Amino acid sequence: MDGDAKWQRWRQEIFGDPYQVWHEGPDFTALIEAARREPRTVERMLRAGLAEGDTVAAQAFTALAAAGLAPADAVSILRTALIRAQDEFRVRVAEGLYALTRDPGWATPLAGVLAGAQSEFVRLDAAVALAGFPPTTALVRAMAAAVQDPEYLVRYHATNALLRWSGDRRRVDDVPALFEKISDRAQGSWRVAAEELTARLCR
Repeated sequence: MDGDAKWQRWRQEIFGDPYQVWHEGPDFTALIEAARREPRTVERMLRAGLAEGDTVAAQAFTALAAAGLAPADAVSILRTALIRAQDEFRVRVAEGLYALTRDPGWATPLAGVLAGAQSEFVRLDAAVALAGFPPTTALVRAMAAAVQDPEYLVRYHATNALLRWSGDRRRVDDVPALFEKISDRAQGSWRVAAEELTARLCR
């Protein structure tokens, strides 16, 4: 049985039906239990999952980090995976690296996805993930650009991230003046919203 087949079988044993995992998100309870019993097996299988570009394998490292059960060389494993990672997989790997190291520099590959991914859903995923990082000048600039994204959902999540960074816990739905701007069809309105949000962080 090749590595992919072994990973797929183990993945189903640990996380359950692939459609349910995709639809509802993975439950990491069995993974945590397995990591306590057979840490070497878990590490080997997660390496195989990363080699297949499986986002669940990347997410598993975040869950293991939170439980204090990450493999000793988890950072090296994920750094290697990041080299060729694209789109959602790149987002999940960068999140894992941040969970393990708490180094805000891992926001850089996420910002690249936010700016360059072809899929609007991948870009909004990056915006949501970046909201969990501390704001830096570069990140604020990247998120302000995303407030001007042609797709509404990307603008929406980028705006929420900037609000959060400014200390405003409201969602943009509850800030009518901003919501009106990002909902407008005119790019000029999006630019004004981005400028207003950036100004909040520069006070």
